[in-house]
Amino acid sequence: MQLFEREKATRLMNAMGADLLLASSKHGVGYLSDYWHPVSDDYYLLWAVEATHKTFVGIPADQTAEPFLVAGASEQTTISIMDPWIKDRRYWGPGYYIQTWDDPLDPNPDPGDPMAVVAEAIESRGLSSGTIAIEKRFLGVKYVEALMARLPDIKLVDAEDILWQLRMVKSPEEQRRLRESCLRTSRAWLSTVRDAQSGMTQPDLQRIFIKHCMDNGLEYERAYVIFGPAGLSLINGSPASGDVRLKPGMFIRIDAQAKFGGYVCNLSRVTAHEEVSDEMETAHRLERQLILDLMPELKPGVSVADIRRTELAMYEAIGQPPLVPYTGHGVGRVVHEPPYLALNDPTILQPGMSVTLEPHIMFSGDGDIFVGMEDHFLITGDGAEWLTESAPMGLHV
Repeated sequence: MQLFEREKATRLMNAMGADLLLASSKHGVGYLSDYWHPVSDDYYLLWAVEATHKTFVGIPADQTAEPFLVAGASEQTTISIMDPWIKDRRYWGPGYYIQTWDDPLDPNPDPGDPMAVVAEAIESRGLSSGTIAIEKRFLGVKYVEALMARLPDIKLVDAEDILWQLRMVKSPEEQRRLRESCLRTSRAWLSTVRDAQSGMTQPDLQRIFIKHCMDNGLEYERAYVIFGPAGLSLINGSPASGDVRLKPGMFIRIDAQAKFGGYVCNLSRVTAHEEVSDEMETAHRLERQLILDLMPELKPGVSVADIRRTELAMYEAIGQPPLVPYTGHGVGRVVHEPPYLALNDPTILQPGMSVTLEPHIMFSGDGDIFVGMEDHFLITGDGAEWLTESAPMGLHV
């Protein structure tokens, strides 16, 4: 379904002087069309290593002009089943099955040219000399040059500002998916922690989380599973999950990320495996209180930089140094999106924004471990909805 306001997109394009918004990244295409092939990304085509899987969405500034979707021919069946809201669907290249090729036994079929199809869609809308907003960060030079070669009179500008101004404020349908994502991820996390047993390795517990994601109808995004303290000195960042085995008296830290309907939940908790030391209990209590004390700051009209300033004052009050350069971040189709709750971000919170709070402190007895909780919120008209409230914050669950 259409997840964004076409009128707002037009206003943003007009302000930039853009005639067409052209998305090419997985999250850009997914946002504008609510479609992405479930197993596709930018990779070589099996029959032509010089070609790359590419999908595009074009949204004209002129609201009377129809949007278009350009995809590889091998996606045609999937698109017909998933049936995105964009009806002008154009395909490039040969299909996956060789029976669809002109010569099924040709070892070197024409790989097709996605930019030729994009150029035709642009020309058919009378924009062959227009200004096209592209995702410069994600569209490779090869494809930029190919588009310019076919449409030498176009002007290219960066679409990133337009896309983020659209994507930062979630539509009602996006909000519904985020709520469902967080509810299901919280369940998957809780089931995972309750399945933890002494002797397990960190990858063992990660595999259990993956299973619980599937059991809850989620697409597993990633999970950062750490047991500790484990005798490690963390000079710059947490270690990768390895073969540390869980034993009584350890923390279990899980930074869980899972997706529902294309939207990510970001949840992090630290829990105790059996009884932990008094010092570890104190560290956990301080971390939990940081989250609770920061929650009232989440409301419309508040500067995200001011939230960071408030957090820094809290660290000073409890005698702990800050560890990471932000208080939280936006979440949507990817786990890290604007706004960033940081000193250098000028964003003012608005209803519909989806953000996290994730202060961190370090416990350094018998080795270091970052004690970090992360909660996911939706900014409302007068405060914030706590999307991960169903995940208990206690030391023992």
